[in-house]
Amino acid sequence: MRQKLFSSFAVFICLIMLLTAIPAFASNGPIVWGTSSTITDINTFTDAGTDARGIRPGTFGAEYARMVKLANGDWLAVTAIYDNNGYTKVSWGGTRLQVFRSTDNCRTWSLAATLWEEGRDVDNGQLLQLPNGDILLAIRSVRWQESYQLRVYKSVNGGSNWSYLSTIDQNNGTVGSLGNPDKGVYEPHMQLLDDGSVAVMYANEKHVTESPSYSQIISEKISTNGGASWGNEIYVAWDPTNAGARPGMPVWTKMTNGQYIVTFEVCGTQNCKVFTKKSADGKTWASGIGTQVSSNQQGGPYLLSLSDGRLVLSSNSNVLSLSNDFGNTWIDNDPVAFGNSWWAALYQTGANEIAMLDSVERSVGGHNVQVRFGTLSSSYTNDFAANDSGWVRYGGTWSVSGGSYNVNSVSADKSLLTPYPSKMSYTLEGDIKLNNSGQGSLVFNVSNPAAGADLQKGYAAGIDSAGSIWLGRFNNNWTSLQTVTASIATNTWYHMKITVNSGTIKVYVTDMNVPKITYADATFTSGTVGVRGGFNNSVSFDNIKVN
Repeated sequence: MRQKLFSSFAVFICLIMLLTAIPAFASNGPIVWGTSSTITDINTFTDAGTDARGIRPGTFGAEYARMVKLANGDWLAVTAIYDNNGYTKVSWGGTRLQVFRSTDNCRTWSLAATLWEEGRDVDNGQLLQLPNGDILLAIRSVRWQESYQLRVYKSVNGGSNWSYLSTIDQNNGTVGSLGNPDKGVYEPHMQLLDDGSVAVMYANEKHVTESPSYSQIISEKISTNGGASWGNEIYVAWDPTNAGARPGMPVWTKMTNGQYIVTFEVCGTQNCKVFTKKSADGKTWASGIGTQVSSNQQGGPYLLSLSDGRLVLSSNSNVLSLSNDFGNTWIDNDPVAFGNSWWAALYQTGANEIAMLDSVERSVGGHNVQVRFGTLSSSYTNDFAANDSGWVRYGGTWSVSGGSYNVNSVSADKSLLTPYPSKMSYTLEGDIKLNNSGQGSLVFNVSNPAAGADLQKGYAAGIDSAGSIWLGRFNNNWTSLQTVTASIATNTWYHMKITVNSGTIKVYVTDMNVPKITYADATFTSGTVGVRGGFNNSVSFDNIKVN
């Protein structure tokens, strides 16, 4: 959609310049994108001129789509469409909403319903199914400069028919009476809370005329009767130090640790950078603007909590970020599913599959709505019988020969796997042979690598012919965490297994039942895996596996 077009044009230009941004570390990651399907592609038409927002509806198409999986396994998708000349040209006109249904896990779609409010632009649709099977649809309904309403519709038959249920918030008046610019409410996003209540967050400009004044904040309201009525406003995200901050476009979810997390853009003062905040109960939020996620995320964020506990974040900047520690740290390592990303949304459609729903630019103008499916990498193996494809070398002289991966290492030179299969909990295994005196190691949760012995962040576990098994941490320097005495011979293969489980690291050598090292450290929770040589020695590696 082109929400708040007048105040967002400058931001739009900034985002265009960011579309070619390259992630700092890896060009790919644990999500491999595959096929896509089109939900809707509205035909262009010759329109009668610009609409109330100053845009021509004839090439608008469809934008701003959201999905929900129903209890019966079907999926619904809602998107805004423009198929008329707008309410300034025809009394019944304006953007409309269409609801589509898929019975084959989002591969094909059929139109289930069309909703509109005569003489208004409706947009920002978001779906939620209640435990009793009813489906709620929250929308933004606007007559620009006159009326801004967040309304809820309900379906009791799986999305085929809808009836008005309630109004979340609104601001109405005559043209010019709502301020300059207008003071509206936008972008509702509903969530079920633990106590069974329905909560909704939205962007709210209504407080700009108050003291203290806020250009825009994230507000929340709670319904204890299935969306039929709404309680008092709760402040979620606002900047007490700067009235010009504009947190908006909230998306929130419950994480597998039981906490709630919301993500949003902050325009006005932060160039639409993406921030997050957390809450134990989804009802109480600490004061302030929250924590910025990443310099590469900007505008229109969407957040997905995977069943394995990881978080995936998208935005209009065409970057995906993942977090292995419930949003405390993030790594930008995946391209998004499409060549552009406008108001995208993310969903898990299978144990090892996610889907990105996106407004895709068309050559004829405007957008269509597509969904693309991505496979979540769950394992990796390489016995180096053929090559080291997907590995990036940092120093040293490397070869794939004799069925192993070999390095003549001068200064603990390393090779790292890209794309990486990083997860919150996983097992890394491999065989190590010291061809002469020295050390060799497996590295994990590595980020920001460069050529040089300690130039990375992450961990290494290794063996040393001087008689030890060791574990240490990198942060562009080296910190030894634990060392145990062991008899390590040269020209002998040793099998090493490392388990990473929510901050507990275990290192096994030869005996896979009893760990040689057990250590608690969660300094780094995301990153790639790899192999590392020693200082002026030769090391061979084989049978690298990640599960």
